[in-house]
Amino acid sequence: MQEGIEERYFVSESNSASFKIFVHEYSSPLHWHKYLEILYILEGRVLVSINGKERIVEPGTLIFINTKEEHYTDFINHEKHKILCIQFDADILYTLGGIGHEMKYIAALLNHKVPYPAYIDLESESDILPILYELLKEVEEKKVGYEMILKADFYKLIVWYYRKAEEFEKDVRMQGIRENRSDEERMNIVFRYVSENYMYPITTSDAADYVFLSYSYFCKMFKKHMKITFMEYLNKVRMVEAKKLLVHTNLNIGDVASRIGYRDQNYFTRLFKETYQMTPSSYRKEEGKGKE
Repeated sequence: MQEGIEERYFVSESNSASFKIFVHEYSSPLHWHKYLEILYILEGRVLVSINGKERIVEPGTLIFINTKEEHYTDFINHEKHKILCIQFDADILYTLGGIGHEMKYIAALLNHKVPYPAYIDLESESDILPILYELLKEVEEKKVGYEMILKADFYKLIVWYYRKAEEFEKDVRMQGIRENRSDEERMNIVFRYVSENYMYPITTSDAADYVFLSYSYFCKMFKKHMKITFMEYLNKVRMVEAKKLLVHTNLNIGDVASRIGYRDQNYFTRLFKETYQMTPSSYRKEEGKGKE
């Protein structure tokens, strides 16, 4: 820590022992605590370290510091900074069993049940900025009932952050799929995708995107394993489903085509004839005779 540059600028604090919010302009030594802490950089650059990983953060950055995570903040080249600090005592969740919704969302973050981003640039997050500035305004003005608004905005912030954590978790999981899936695993995912979506107008590009592959790599992979293209495979699946509908329902030919993903009845009839050497109507009659 830099010596002689520590100046605390304390604005206000909620009366609740479980919830605190204030603004400061000082460096903090390496420490950890039982609080969930959310920092928002209002002014100036700040050096932040969380669990031994340092990062220089700019104004407009939101920082999530979980309970018992070692951290510190410091000045950069003696530059002044201002930080909005929100602290939540996690122990309140476990007194009297906690409150259901708080336990569901806050505890999930505290207990690392969902991975979460430590830093979020709020430049493009227009929905959360008004809440942060309302928190700051209420802290500074301390009008009647400000404590209730602070808590309400805090819960909005937590819900917003929880949703961001879910997005982050999905990105992490999808990155794992991109990096770790074998071609065989990807093919099984594609087969399941087709069985669940053949009735929609899906394309080769849709399937490639679904397994996070480039169009060219996907086409090569599919042709290598199946000896036919993806669209040829999709048409085969649709033809099998078409035969079932022709035999077991009274749907007209146009409705059968629509049910299996074809918007053009003539195109469906041509594909069916190429596959089975007879039209859908002829197939229905032939199968009907066999049941008599």
